[in-house]
Amino acid sequence: MKLRILILTAAILLASCSRENKQETRGPITRIDDVGHSVSLQRTPRRIVSLAPSITETLFALGLDSSIVGVTDYCDSPPAAKLKTSIGGMMNPDVERILALHPDLVLMSGSGNTKSDYEKLASAGVTVFVSYPRTLEGIFKSISDAGYLTSSTAHADSLLRLLRQRTEDLVCRAATQPKKSVLMLLSLSPIVAIGPGTFLDEMLTLANSDNIAHNAATAYPLLSREEILRRQPDVIIATNDIVHSTDDILSFYPEWKSLPAIRQKRVGIVDASIVSRPGPRIVNGLEALVHVLHPSR
Repeated sequence: MKLRILILTAAILLASCSRENKQETRGPITRIDDVGHSVSLQRTPRRIVSLAPSITETLFALGLDSSIVGVTDYCDSPPAAKLKTSIGGMMNPDVERILALHPDLVLMSGSGNTKSDYEKLASAGVTVFVSYPRTLEGIFKSISDAGYLTSSTAHADSLLRLLRQRTEDLVCRAATQPKKSVLMLLSLSPIVAIGPGTFLDEMLTLANSDNIAHNAATAYPLLSREEILRRQPDVIIATNDIVHSTDDILSFYPEWKSLPAIRQKRVGIVDASIVSRPGPRIVNGLEALVHVLHPSR
């Protein structure tokens, strides 16, 4: 009797493994990328090159670290990403090094990588998929796309449910607080702010704030110091790759000491990697913005 149970259990396990292996090697796989290319794979990719930190983070979040054979110099999260073979920078990847890795799939960013590198890889016969999210939902779609292309749909769906629930919780929390006007800086000299048509502008709105550059003519407007004095933002947010303290801001613009944000000590320095990378940590970025705009008492 025990022998029959053991045989039956083994058969069930083998059948389960067979189903999993079949799912992992399914094909063909076809998906339209964010710039309109129809991308087809004959089977699940086993060798993937990522050309953007956000994409690398997505692949790791989907448990695909063993399939990643190449990353950029800027792919530093999670720490294990730094142990992968580097193929150079985002704007100047070494195409020959990428080809030498024999990738089944190269994942590119529409904002950080170049069209010429896409064309070089595509003309060499490499399968390339471009992600170009410009909204929070677009970021979630890029995670879904990565899951579909790698036969990790269930894992991606689980991750997305968690990210969407966290987003909803943060939006509800922020909505209970008074709305603040905010200036978010990408550069201090010259003064470059977050403008319309960007996922960061959307996140500021979700965090229940009025972005003073929301109606600018460009996505990343160049503002004058006088314009900021005129607008009197309640809060200033800057990334930690451009400033480290309020003093850094005042060293450039001492007259800003009259701004409500400076007088009320409402200057927030946030981690650039969690607010600027359109990957799974973007909800951490939204949480950081909500915390700066609506600190807990």
